[in-house]
Amino acid sequence: MRVVFFGILLALCGLFVFTVASAPRRSEAGPKPLRVEDLRVPEKLHGEIEVWSWNIAAASLKRVIPGFNRIYPNVDVTVNMTGANMQTRFFLSLCAGVGGPDVMQLQSVEGPQYTAAGRLTDLTEVAGRYEDSFAPAFWKNCVFDGRVYAVPWDMGPCAVFYKRDLFERYGIDPRAIDTWDDFIQVGEEILEKSQGKTKLFHLPTSHGMFSLFEILLQQAGGQIFDGQGRIAIYSAESLEVVSLLRRLLDANICSNVDTFTAEYFASLQNETVACYPTAVWFGGSIKDYAKPTAGNWGVFRLPALREGGVQVSNLGGSILVIPDQCRNKEAAWAFVEYALCTEEGQLEQYREFDLFPSLMTTFDDPFFEGADPFYGGQKVRKLFSQEIGRMHILHRTKHWNEATRYLGQALSEWAASGEEPEVFLARVETKMKRRIGLSLSPMSLSLGEEG
Repeated sequence: MRVVFFGILLALCGLFVFTVASAPRRSEAGPKPLRVEDLRVPEKLHGEIEVWSWNIAAASLKRVIPGFNRIYPNVDVTVNMTGANMQTRFFLSLCAGVGGPDVMQLQSVEGPQYTAAGRLTDLTEVAGRYEDSFAPAFWKNCVFDGRVYAVPWDMGPCAVFYKRDLFERYGIDPRAIDTWDDFIQVGEEILEKSQGKTKLFHLPTSHGMFSLFEILLQQAGGQIFDGQGRIAIYSAESLEVVSLLRRLLDANICSNVDTFTAEYFASLQNETVACYPTAVWFGGSIKDYAKPTAGNWGVFRLPALREGGVQVSNLGGSILVIPDQCRNKEAAWAFVEYALCTEEGQLEQYREFDLFPSLMTTFDDPFFEGADPFYGGQKVRKLFSQEIGRMHILHRTKHWNEATRYLGQALSEWAASGEEPEVFLARVETKMKRRIGLSLSPMSLSLGEEG
């Protein structure tokens, strides 16, 4: 039975991939757009919709249902978070054209491969008016061929979570850390003063290199693909990032503990590492796994690649989409709009579940000015909301996941090899071109070398 199912799954996946590759341009064919005139008076909107989501994201969507029903009392919303392999089931439902939810959660990085497939509802006319309320870095990847097929939900602005007691013990002032070179120097001081007991942060070479690479690539203004979908990995910006990763590794200030393992979470309460440069959502993990450390944490902005450089980046985030097979698109859109495009809906989810809102108009709410006792009274919400509009746009194409999986593996191998950054990036570019079958961007340094 498993063999038969696996064969069916492969066949359907092949069909879906073929659909992505051969789908006609949206201007010529595709799902009928959801139009403003299709929306009715809220009291007259009725029916049932099913939303697929998981973990705290599902719980947060359930939380907004009462507020939604105050406006749309005749729409019954069910959030389904049960069942294994929800994303696989969604994938299969798109292939079959039936059996899917009315609203689906996707990770932001997955969005482009779905929006390019021609199986999602065109939301341009109803969602387009909210474009200026979201950071371009998030809105851009909800758009395909100039049409909107998704709405940003939560995001992961990055900063550095640090342990106040360790920084104080070793005489480190986080306010004096402006660049990543400053950060490396701090790591060397801590390593020396702790007699090797405390590393600066975790940088596992087995599979965790890509997360930091992605954070740094945004700060550098680089790309994996250019705006036309061509391979752009071997660039001056990527070279700057990989060179910094090499300096971090060579300084011996990083712990090689894999992320989200028992040892990793134990480090939250011991002295093996001093800080964690990562996304805002990591704060929830600290509160869950290290409650006794409340008050000992602080946050400072990401170091810049160079003095006066960009100190904002992103890691992670989600979107909501409406499959074209949805039979109650008006009600589905009404729910998406309330949950993601209203300050009430977004703030409710942030207060209760720590999902940092993509809707930038929420940043003016007094909630962002509040002091958080877990961080020693620091206004961390305000810190994470700074300069969101300046976040660099990464061009995430339908090939993004394939490319980044390969790049993650390549970075792990490179970390142990001692290979020069230029040689590494040229090799990665060549292999990526061969694997994906795309041309190189004019920004590629290898083209310049050939000329």
